[in-house]
Amino acid sequence: MLRIGVIMYQTSQTKGQELVAQRTVREFRRQGHEAFLITSVYHDWEPVVSIEEVKKRGGYIHSFDTLLGIPVIRVNSEAASWPPRRVSFVDFMGVLTSIVEDLKLNVLITHSTLWNGPEEVVKFVEWRRNLVEAGSHPPLFFCHMSHLQEPSDERYEIYERSYREAWNDVSLSQLVKNADFILVTTPGEAEYLKKFGAGDDKFMLFPGGVDADAPESVEAPQKFREKYRLPKNSKIVSYLGTVEERKNVLALLEVAQLLKSRKDIHFVIAGTLEREYGQKVKEAAGSLSNVSLIGPISEEDKIGLIGNSFLNITLSRSEALGISQLEFMSAGVPVITSGVGGQSWVVKNGETGIIVQGPDDVVGAADAVKRMVDRPSVRDRLGKSAISFASRFSTTRLVSRLASKLEILLGESTQDVKLRESIPREERVIESWINKGQRVVATSKSLVIGSVEGGKEAIAIPYNEIARIVRHVKATWLFLGIGTAVTMFLLVLSLTDLVASSFLGPFFAQGLSRLGLSWLSGAQSSFFPFLPLIVSIAAFLFTVREGYLIHYGQSSTIFLSKEFMKALKLADKLTPHELFSEPV
Repeated sequence: MLRIGVIMYQTSQTKGQELVAQRTVREFRRQGHEAFLITSVYHDWEPVVSIEEVKKRGGYIHSFDTLLGIPVIRVNSEAASWPPRRVSFVDFMGVLTSIVEDLKLNVLITHSTLWNGPEEVVKFVEWRRNLVEAGSHPPLFFCHMSHLQEPSDERYEIYERSYREAWNDVSLSQLVKNADFILVTTPGEAEYLKKFGAGDDKFMLFPGGVDADAPESVEAPQKFREKYRLPKNSKIVSYLGTVEERKNVLALLEVAQLLKSRKDIHFVIAGTLEREYGQKVKEAAGSLSNVSLIGPISEEDKIGLIGNSFLNITLSRSEALGISQLEFMSAGVPVITSGVGGQSWVVKNGETGIIVQGPDDVVGAADAVKRMVDRPSVRDRLGKSAISFASRFSTTRLVSRLASKLEILLGESTQDVKLRESIPREERVIESWINKGQRVVATSKSLVIGSVEGGKEAIAIPYNEIARIVRHVKATWLFLGIGTAVTMFLLVLSLTDLVASSFLGPFFAQGLSRLGLSWLSGAQSSFFPFLPLIVSIAAFLFTVREGYLIHYGQSSTIFLSKEFMKALKLADKLTPHELFSEPV
């Protein structure tokens, strides 16, 4: 069973990265694994537990968060003065050591960039891997999800942009190098991260995830309109997310201004108002009768908002993905978007939504809203395509795929532990190899050969006990013997004409017909006796394996395939006498 710690710098009910981390924990637990969210004392930038209390408890508080519906571990932390919009964990190496030991975690998943959580974890994981190699600790696996937003001139001033570039070059490159899996929100993010040296086998597409098991209510849509006093017959154009400068919510109000004469269109903006920008949005929205600014909403109200929405709109200046867009699309609500970052992958222009000409194209966005409202059949067509696309990325599917990959790694490493038990503590592991269910470990004094599945006890062969290594071909000769015997038998029968005249004749003919080999009957029936020999030769060739036979001890031998040549050459170097009986 997996025991997972998901690490994110705060909790939230509206911010995308935080929601992904929280939903991942919830889904891991639903699928039968033990999972915990490791985070700061902050929820949407407000402290929810006392830092003094956290310190008294030894650096972290473990509790079940009824609001989020998951177990949450809040650690000693503080809001960072730099970089902006981040939290720093305090003494996290020591705290994480205690958490991992106390909860017996075997997987850590870090989220986001530009903060010290992932930096500390990558050092911790590398330290633990050294301890695992020494045989003193169980295996620990590491995944990282950046939710990456590339540094850009349009989005960031020179100070923050240059810092992001430096963080990527120094910290992100180490994360990419050391992670077992890198979770990316879009294929474009994977392409960007490849420049830091990661191969395709490390990446797993993990686009946020749609919470397929979110609470639903038949009455939710109508209750939602009543609760927030929304016009009964209007088409709702909604925005869901943090009201911050990056999200460009003021541009949405410009769209609403252009459409204020349309009484059949109403805009709803849901999400936490952040700092000065949030106040500007509040003041501007107050003068627009076709806009309702409703603030942060619960999960139940979010279902109501999505259920009432005719369209979803976002004109963000920067997006790694846009998890809320996937949520609306999964309910058949088309999206109008600026198309920045991951939005250009989430929304297919003219297929699942509309991409306008960038975050400042308020006229284009207003025209798109009018077109969809005036042509509902087009809106419905886009909505059906949106459902088809978003359904592939449910949290259930994504977490199940990730869990399967991690369980395979954990299974292999568990066998590694069993194999290392065959290695004396005074011996140092140099390298190991795996091929077709067999594992070979080269230590400073011996070759250790065992099964990946661990069904058989591993064999340790000291280098000084290896007498010689002989080139050898291994195959199942029994196949060839059986085929030859059957062919000889059939030839005898055919020569004495027993096949045609005896009671066996009809059975042979019927068998040939079922196998599609009726062409062998009649004039060409003389070919039939050789068929078993041909099949046996094919089976024999399939089992042939080239390799080497190791002679060791008094009279023992063991076969290794040629794929383990590097292990044998290393053994040859560490042995005082020459092992190979012929040049290699």
